[in-house]
Amino acid sequence: MSNKKIAIVGSRNMSSYGKQVIEILMKDLKNQEMVTINVSGCNREIIRLGAKKVFSGENFEKLNEEVAEYADCLVIVEGGEKSGTLLLAEKFVEKGKTVYCVPGRITDEGSFAPNWLIAQGATPLIDIIL
Repeated sequence: MSNKKIAIVGSRNMSSYGKQVIEILMKDLKNQEMVTINVSGCNREIIRLGAKKVFSGENFEKLNEEVAEYADCLVIVEGGEKSGTLLLAEKFVEKGKTVYCVPGRITDEGSFAPNWLIAQGATPLIDIIL
């Protein structure tokens, strides 16, 4: 597989499931260039486990645009109903790039964004093949 730039983001309120998924993604995709945005929760775990590029700043609209321009695809691990991950996903879709979402239990608040995006046409990430 050629080297891809994969943006991974998730909830600021990371669950144990989100942490487990991130650990698997970071291990199994270690030959790809993993990138994220510097905020708390899931994203800090991605940074801790070796993100190659970290986008930082106060203007999230600009950050979302930069990440969507830079990365080849997006993986959303978790996100609530008002999650910024929804706005980031929109930027990727506008650029014709693939958005992958980790499905979650419908009773978990952090599963709303990925499950909703899957219902809108995002690709469910059911195996680590990107």
